Amino acid sequence: MDARADRARFTDPYEIDVPPEARFIGEAPYWSRGDTVTWTCRRFDFDRDRAEVRRPMQVIEDGPAGVVLWLPGGTPTTDTRIVGWEDTNPHDVPLRARFGPADSAPRRVGIAGAWRGLGVLKIVPARVPFSVWVLLKPGASAGGDQEFPGTDAGDCADGSGIVEWYVNLEATHRRTNTAIFTSDHILDITFPRASTASGTPASADPHPSDFLHPEAVVFKDVDELAAAARYGMWPAAWSDIIRRNGMSVLENLDHFAWAFDPRWERLAVELAGTGGKAGDRAPSPKQPTTGDQAEPHERGPGPEQPAAGESHRVRGGCYDRDWI
Repeated sequence: MDARADRARFTDPYEIDVPPEARFIGEAPYWSRGDTVTWTCRRFDFDRDRAEVRRPMQVIEDGPAGVVLWLPGGTPTTDTRIVGWEDTNPHDVPLRARFGPADSAPRRVGIAGAWRGLGVLKIVPARVPFSVWVLLKPGASAGGDQEFPGTDAGDCADGSGIVEWYVNLEATHRRTNTAIFTSDHILDITFPRASTASGTPASADPHPSDFLHPEAVVFKDVDELAAAARYGMWPAAWSDIIRRNGMSVLENLDHFAWAFDPRWERLAVELAGTGGKAGDRAPSPKQPTTGDQAEPHERGPGPEQPAAGESHRVRGGCYDRDWI
């Protein structure tokens, strides 16, 4: 076992409701390239309303290291909304209303939706509570645009777009023969625009920290994570665990080189530019050997309390142990 794996320790703050036959990502039998499976996101209190996010995704790769899934832009999905705020993005609902205790918490309901943007490639390492997303969006950024030939002009009139690397902190993923299950942990990590698809490192063994610049990341929705504990939606210890998981991702970034391989970016751009049929794409990054995998994580309480002043949105890079 790589010594870095010993430092890559994660915990899940709570169990999620999954079918009894569900197993961990990384365990056989595996899906085949081009299969369609349902990304299923359930809240910690799923049994209250039975509302869940559902996204049909195409399998790019599946094996012991993890699974890679593609969601083309415009794909019909099932989203969730807060009852009484069905026409409002949940992020725009007042924090006190969203994150109240069980006896006053709002109900949730499923609604029809569609994936906005040009698509997302989700890389899910085995047995860790996060996934890596390569997001493709219409528009331009100072860091350089990507050319997405063949994209619909309604999505991106000039054929260019933005590529963003994103870590979604979420429950350790389980799978059935047709679906993947997780639960959103509110806190997310975005990386500064360090490269373009044509400018990412060409090394056969790239180090993610060389091109993703973990020292300058932005932690998203820190205000919501604090509010979940402050207003009683869940215990403060759960928010502590999630903060610690975020730190562990960054402190062990190079250990997860397979998940952060820059070639995923080029593959995502190719998929977005050619209609996104997974079965026809070029080979993806090689799965690491069993000895390179992160060891299974353990459960347990997080030791840290929310940092003072945490409950506002962070607009700039802020990777600081005392902050998150």
